[in-house]
Amino acid sequence: MTDPAFHDLITVRRYAAQLSDLDTKDREARLTTVAEFAAFVGRTPDEMIAEIFNEETRKYRKRGFYSDRVKEFSAALDGPRNRQLARGNVIRSFFIANGRRIPPEQPDWI
Repeated sequence: MTDPAFHDLITVRRYAAQLSDLDTKDREARLTTVAEFAAFVGRTPDEMIAEIFNEETRKYRKRGFYSDRVKEFSAALDGPRNRQLARGNVIRSFFIANGRRIPPEQPDWI
């Protein structure tokens, strides 16, 4: 279970609204993954969304940083590759729900 203060963050509320069609267990699992990723990068979800895109210049910044961290975070999960990719996709969907995009992970063979 994630911290109640975590659920009060605007970016988390926005993402949770996107998950409203999921059952409680699945929704909480995805929110927990976002909380774990935020701890992994040492930022709050609100800070992650704020720093990935510069509103003044209308350009992405730190996109490579987050793309690399998502890959590292996913790879740290013991299990099959498809579970690792699914974990990374949860993080990407969090960014998308908040109007920001992290490119999907490319397989090594491409």
